[in-house]
Amino acid sequence: MQAELHRHLDVSLRSETLLALAQERGLEAQSTSLEAFQDKLLLRKPLKDLTQVLAQFTLFQKVLDRPDVLERVAFEVLEDCWFEGTFKAELRYSPHFVGQYSGLSSQESLAAFHSGIQQGLYQYPGMSAGLICIASRDYGPESVDQTVEFYLKNQDSFIGLDLAGNEAQFPCRLFESSFKKARQKGANITVHAGEACGPENIWEAIELLGAQRIGHGVTCVRDPKLMEFLRDKKICLEMCPTSNWLTQAVPSLREHPLPQILRAGVPVCINTDDPGIFGVSLPDEIEICQSQMGLSLDEIDQCMKYAWSHSFIPDAAE
Repeated sequence: MQAELHRHLDVSLRSETLLALAQERGLEAQSTSLEAFQDKLLLRKPLKDLTQVLAQFTLFQKVLDRPDVLERVAFEVLEDCWFEGTFKAELRYSPHFVGQYSGLSSQESLAAFHSGIQQGLYQYPGMSAGLICIASRDYGPESVDQTVEFYLKNQDSFIGLDLAGNEAQFPCRLFESSFKKARQKGANITVHAGEACGPENIWEAIELLGAQRIGHGVTCVRDPKLMEFLRDKKICLEMCPTSNWLTQAVPSLREHPLPQILRAGVPVCINTDDPGIFGVSLPDEIEICQSQMGLSLDEIDQCMKYAWSHSFIPDAAE
């Protein structure tokens, strides 16, 4: 069975939902067709770098402006996962990202997303899902510290804590003191690292921030010692093939290091990252891993096993 550990809830809106919300707010012409909207919205070829891709997210922020909208989005994302055959879904979002334009408080966005997920779990009882709180680098150390404090006050509502955003301008070491508080409270920690920067940022994510998993981590192949460490410590890399190509973290899908890393014994799982802007599903990403990278069915199955075993979602028996 499929499981996904790296999917941004706040950038996973269905195109038709995003279009309807944008039209309601006067952000998109009423005459715009879904096809034309998707042609404009979805990334089909690489941009210059991760920073350019992140700049595409503004429309998502502008429509996430009311609790009922957030509830709807969370329910629809869970439903999409179900129909993709994904029965364990870790969904992450940034309170500051969601509230930047809407003015929604962190508490309001959490309550709304949580409500939508609970509705989805009621509708699809065979699923399990959980929320990861993202601290966004791009808003600076003070903002990250505030997000960590928010996470700690609501730790029972989250399965983990993440650091995301522009790692080139905001390396992991800037946030060591903030994440120390979370580590002391037993937080499950995953960190975006080794996507736009080299292996040194992966080391910092692990040694300074306490990362138990790494978001992306494609540049670990440059450091054999790091590869051995990831293997020996069983630190899972949450890899997102299409995302890595579109952000130019890798030059092409065929040259993606996922097979090399997996075959070296490092735990790897397959993910969609931002399906609302990349236009992908988890089955799409799995097919890419087979057709473009040459993974066997057994290797795909191993990636799924790693996703299940490294999930922060507690087992039902726990």
